Amino acid sequence: MRILTVLVCEGLSAGFALGLVALCPPALAESLPLAAPPTAAEPAVPEDLGDSKVVNLTLPDLLNLTLAGNRDLRNQTLGRIVQRQQLAAAEQTFSPRFTPTLRVDATRSQFTSIGIDENLGSVLLGGDRTDLNQQLSLDTTLTTPLGTRFELGLTPFESGQSLQFRVSQPLLRGFGRAVNEAPVSQARLGETRNQLALRSTAIDTLTTAILSYNDLINAEAQVDIQTQALGRRRQQLEILQALVQAGRRAPVDLYDPERSLADAQRNLVDARNQLDQANSALLNLIGTDQDLRFVASVNAIAQLFEAAAARVATYDADTLVAAALTQRTDYRQAQLQRQQQELDLLVARDNLRWQLNAVADGTLGDSDRSAVGLVATRTFGDPQPETSRVASDIALQQQDNTLAQLQDQIRNDVTAGLNEAKASLLQVDAAERATLNARRQLEAAQEQFRLGRGGVTLFQLINQEESLVNAQTNELAARITFLNNVARLDQTVGTTLERWAGEVELGVELGGGGGVGGDEVMGR
Repeated sequence: MRILTVLVCEGLSAGFALGLVALCPPALAESLPLAAPPTAAEPAVPEDLGDSKVVNLTLPDLLNLTLAGNRDLRNQTLGRIVQRQQLAAAEQTFSPRFTPTLRVDATRSQFTSIGIDENLGSVLLGGDRTDLNQQLSLDTTLTTPLGTRFELGLTPFESGQSLQFRVSQPLLRGFGRAVNEAPVSQARLGETRNQLALRSTAIDTLTTAILSYNDLINAEAQVDIQTQALGRRRQQLEILQALVQAGRRAPVDLYDPERSLADAQRNLVDARNQLDQANSALLNLIGTDQDLRFVASVNAIAQLFEAAAARVATYDADTLVAAALTQRTDYRQAQLQRQQQELDLLVARDNLRWQLNAVADGTLGDSDRSAVGLVATRTFGDPQPETSRVASDIALQQQDNTLAQLQDQIRNDVTAGLNEAKASLLQVDAAERATLNARRQLEAAQEQFRLGRGGVTLFQLINQEESLVNAQTNELAARITFLNNVARLDQTVGTTLERWAGEVELGVELGGGGGVGGDEVMGR
């Protein structure tokens, strides 16, 4: 009988050695019979992955897959083709325009001729005629950055005057490079804003990928925690059932362990469901319908945590705010918007002036003609030009207020994000101490239960086991929260792309940090 009892105790895992000793005290173990394993049906927990292809996934791998496959990001990248074409079209404003016109038509004319045949006394009616006309004209226009407009027309198939020309130079409204190049400058500013919009989408998408990867790590660790807890509680129940069968424990003592085992089974099912959801979120993010099962590295959370903690230790609020004012896409777009509104105001003020043009035109051919003069025009009673000027002036003042408000918001958000990251790091340290304390309490309770001291009951021992699981879960949650806060802080500062530039293929536009600057567009 003693041999059978020893086999029962030795058949359990070494990880539950202390709990085993507690449940098999020497005074009772000598006469315990061998107990059969529990036969109660347990809920099936899917452990196999079926036909899913297992993929070991690192965070840089996920970021590269996201940049390559995310549908929203790909759509915006395709839209850049049209935007670049629109910029190219705007930059050809001062290129010559050729308009050849070829016209060929046939004209059919009907006529009636009346004649009298004296011999027959009859009237003669006659016929029709078809004329073929052709016309060819070549027209060329050119506008210079100063507003000068050249127009040339050539009609080689016409006799006489075959070349017409006209030159118009604005002297008031429409004069100068600043006014005439305003549409081109606005198109370039718009192109830069489009590049920043793509950069902003990439930052948001990569941040989502980082948070999703953290969710995957969290779900995998939760499955491990709940699996270990289920194993310990199942072993506790097996030993207690052996004691009940031996008459050393009352059947009522099985209620709490059975309830604890059921809770552990339910928690494990929930953890695996969370893992499935985390895996599905990654599949949606990278834009694939393949049956893949992503598995993060066992040491991923430790490596990511150490790297993030080392970076946060070097962060300074003022330095991060200065970086955010340089890197934040929304702030840079607001600056570009202000420059566009400056151009709008420039054009609106120009439209208030008289239209005074110096004009020269003429024709060259069999008879030459030329004329030079001034043409002045102004529309009275139209309130639209002044309304446009006032609207542009007010919009510029409003944009100044928006920039000032955005500066304050960036400073507050960056400072709050840094404080939150540092606070969550302290919470990780507190959670680690709580886990260590819960483990020590469980070990102490097991020892007291084994020696019959301190009045430790089986119910209290189960509670200590559950406290350890809760502490491990809280520590994991604290680590994941810290990693998420650091990722959001990078997003707030606008340095997510720079953070991963060495490990991720960003491409030309994303790697360039947003393209042409507003000062370059404005010629500053």
